[in-house]
Amino acid sequence: MRDLWARRPAWPRRLRPRGSDVVLLYHRISDDLSDDPGGMVVPPALFREHLEAVTRWFGVVRAADVRGPHDRPTAAITLDDGYLDNLEHAAPVLRDLGVPATFFVVADAVAPDPGPEYWWDRLEHLVLEPGPGPATLPLRIAGRRVVVDVSSGAARSRSYAALTTVLHRRPPEVVSRVLTRMEEAWPRPGSCHRHRRMSAAQVQDLARDPLFDIGSHTCSHSALATLPRGEARRELLESRTALGGLLGRPPQLLAYPFGAPGTVARRNARQARAAGYDLAFVNVPGPVERADPHALPRITVGRWSVDHLHRAVTAWRPR
Repeated sequence: MRDLWARRPAWPRRLRPRGSDVVLLYHRISDDLSDDPGGMVVPPALFREHLEAVTRWFGVVRAADVRGPHDRPTAAITLDDGYLDNLEHAAPVLRDLGVPATFFVVADAVAPDPGPEYWWDRLEHLVLEPGPGPATLPLRIAGRRVVVDVSSGAARSRSYAALTTVLHRRPPEVVSRVLTRMEEAWPRPGSCHRHRRMSAAQVQDLARDPLFDIGSHTCSHSALATLPRGEARRELLESRTALGGLLGRPPQLLAYPFGAPGTVARRNARQARAAGYDLAFVNVPGPVERADPHALPRITVGRWSVDHLHRAVTAWRPR
């Protein structure tokens, strides 16, 4: 019988069916006190509080095993983007508590020459910490006029929000052109300490810990839905091959870059399955029960109180 899923995969919506099993997504674990416009930074002490609470509320399993079956509500911990603070701050807390986790890394970012910071980190410096230069900079992005205004704190925040909204859904050549133009207007030094990423050797060290798994976050962290089909397939296949060469086995898990509607499409789920991934994760909150294995929801966690976290991870439980 023809595999109907391969033709028409189920796709997560913001309101999902009831369920108790969830996947949590973190990005940076750091005491960095600078602006956190993307809501990506969780202090290590708060990360520990989160994990201690999650282990009381759930049975915590590897992301590869979150689909069950289980005797009690189950959670999995994931961390995206391969920041060095994951190794320096998150891994020790996870080890101390005996909590398994999956780290999704960008294959090109752990190459011998990882290149510049991620574009959103570059954007953070350029807009929120601008150097000498014009107070405003008009840009044209995919036919849309955007004026970057760095004349005040409020203007910088508005400009950062507007640019991230636009650039998330643009192909990498557009993003690169925009950032290059901005760096011409506001020259800045190279990568900063707080946005450093793990090296290939550090990813290998992390993978040797039996508590931890390494998953693919594609080659370049481009929004797959913005890419031509062949380019999206290459991102999925070549990242798996590259990480397999680094780790001695190809990763079975994938996290779509950005993972939100408009950045990942149904065709990308079909491509992920064809590329050999067992599971793939989106950044749409919800339970994993009855979700497609190549479109599994994740709850993006920020600098939340434990009460806030509890509300977020139990929102879909049957009444």
